[in-house]
Amino acid sequence: MANAVTIGVTGLSFGATAESGLLISSFSETRNIEKAEVRDGTGNVVGISLYNQTDSISFSGSITGSYATTAGAVLTTLANATSTGGKIVVESVAFSKSPDAFVTVDVSATRYPNMS
Repeated sequence: MANAVTIGVTGLSFGATAESGLLISSFSETRNIEKAEVRDGTGNVVGISLYNQTDSISFSGSITGSYATTAGAVLTTLANATSTGGKIVVESVAFSKSPDAFVTVDVSATRYPNMS
């Protein structure tokens, strides 16, 4: 958001970057990991394994022209994502239209950082 002026702590981030074909109104990214626990004879956890890192991504916005992403599409990057690398697989795309509003889209995806 180029027109915003921030005052206070240096380095604050404000706003979202437009994605290809979409003006972002919200963007969310959650990092996930699975775990397996090993317990001793009394039920205490004595070891864990952390594996299968993924990032859940969801975003919404107003369409600017043509927005071609469909469920099952594989994206390589998203302008607002803080994570990089791997493959981003689109899981759902919902379009909303009404007589008195802009066309909007809601997208949910998962990033698999260990896939190339």
